[in-house]
Amino acid sequence: MSAKTKSERLKRLVSHGYFAPELPPCFVSESLAKHRRSILKRIDALPLTRRGAQNFHAFISEHAWFYFPRYGKEDRRHGVPNPIAHLLLSRALADNYVELRRRARKSKITLSPPVFDWSGSRALIRPSVELRDVFRVNLSSRREEYVAADIRAFFHSIYTHAIPWAIYGKKFAKTHRGLGHYGNLIDLLCRNAQDGQTLGLPVGPDTSRLIAEVVASAVDVHLQRSLNIGERDASRYIDDYTLSSPEGAAGEELLAALRQSTAAFELDLNNNKSAIYPTSHRQNSGWQQAAREHLPRPSRPRGPVDTSALQHFLYQLGRLCLAHPDINVEKFGLQNARSALVSAEDWEALQFSLINAYRRNPSLVSLLVEACLLRQATHGDVLGETLKEFIENRVPVLARANRTGEIIWLLFMAVRLNLTLSARKITPLFSIENAFVALLVVCLDARGLVQGSVLRGLWDRSLTPEGLRSPMWLYAYEATVQGLLPNIGDGFVAQDPYFSLLRAKGIRFLELSRGYSSIANTLRSLRNDNEGLQRLRDAIQDVNFDDLEDLGEEEEEEDDSNIY
Repeated sequence: MSAKTKSERLKRLVSHGYFAPELPPCFVSESLAKHRRSILKRIDALPLTRRGAQNFHAFISEHAWFYFPRYGKEDRRHGVPNPIAHLLLSRALADNYVELRRRARKSKITLSPPVFDWSGSRALIRPSVELRDVFRVNLSSRREEYVAADIRAFFHSIYTHAIPWAIYGKKFAKTHRGLGHYGNLIDLLCRNAQDGQTLGLPVGPDTSRLIAEVVASAVDVHLQRSLNIGERDASRYIDDYTLSSPEGAAGEELLAALRQSTAAFELDLNNNKSAIYPTSHRQNSGWQQAAREHLPRPSRPRGPVDTSALQHFLYQLGRLCLAHPDINVEKFGLQNARSALVSAEDWEALQFSLINAYRRNPSLVSLLVEACLLRQATHGDVLGETLKEFIENRVPVLARANRTGEIIWLLFMAVRLNLTLSARKITPLFSIENAFVALLVVCLDARGLVQGSVLRGLWDRSLTPEGLRSPMWLYAYEATVQGLLPNIGDGFVAQDPYFSLLRAKGIRFLELSRGYSSIANTLRSLRNDNEGLQRLRDAIQDVNFDDLEDLGEEEEEEDDSNIY
């Protein structure tokens, strides 16, 4: 376990809070975290701007983007900030984490408080939607009706100037704009990371989750004061509100108050998801237990899972999906059955079933890839030709719809399974300006896994100093420093005052061998995450955060202000 210093917090935010968890595990940032101190020291030593400000205050960049599928909804846009921008923002957050946490704790109704995780897969523990459902069941036993509402496009609509408003109050923030106030520095770094734009935070990094929780908690405080409510009356799960009134206020009044509180921070409610429910409304509870009840078991310890047992599970899972069409039951069930899937007796039939399941439910793409890679690692009998044909026919369809998240996962699987793809079949990819797609395609090509010519013209336009600050930064940096582009050097990287620091330390953001090498390691990691999540659930339900590491208000951190 790491010491709770600012530097160690920064290390976790960079190593375990950078790339979105919706990306394959091949995208990594541990080396950036390892060399954080020396890189930041050199950044701080760069010449001041003409206005006498720190050089990095003028570092403007853009996120790399991809779209990942959501169950029953449109794909969500995820962003990966430029690594320089993420390093700088992470430092500002790590330096002020205890104060930010204190601000966020002013909310009495949050079910998603910031909980720093020193050992899990993410820097901040991911909250559980089950807590919202449990709260609604509890509320239904005491009140006659409740309001359900959420904030429209929450992360994408956060106004960066509202960050210091949430920290200091709007009046103070508007009259104290200097960067000596850390809230203003966070505002500046967020804007600089998205080409100077004041609207939105990228979905994916844990830095965004921490900032969003601080802003949402300020909304909660405004709402608590206007309605005089507490933890028994209302809850918020990320941006999803459940409201009732101890005084019996009408649902319309509650919605109006919530709309006023969100508007105070330049946010708005999603009218399509705002509704008033009688407490006789049936809550979605128990389906998780029903899914687990039918999990297939091997007939003997460490033996294969019988085909009939697996078929019975898939049938029962299908029935649950029909009973709860608005919930991603299928993903939950298959995730809990991953060990059984990998050890299935009849893999051929299961591989066909998993591909069909993904076609019905695109949010299963990561699970499909995980199962195939783990099966290949443990049994070596994955049907490569079937997957090759599937990918070659699927990619053009996905490319035309700009469904880049699915493309990224399928290309990752092709690399790991050494599947040779036809350049003619994947031609639609060459016109997609996406750093992740471009990087994985040139990786395939460098390994001799593309039959025909890869047309890199669109992508190679980013091989410039400007490209290192564009949405193609990952391709511009990683493809050149790893030597994936024949006859193209990385001189433009070596001459850049910021990326040359990464190059000199051998920073890498792509390790294709990372992840899914062992079912035991995969299950161990998931078990650790589940234990942390259970502790979070217990603490929130008991209104007792002292049991959770890093949450005590009285906690003092080691002063390492000069450690960078």
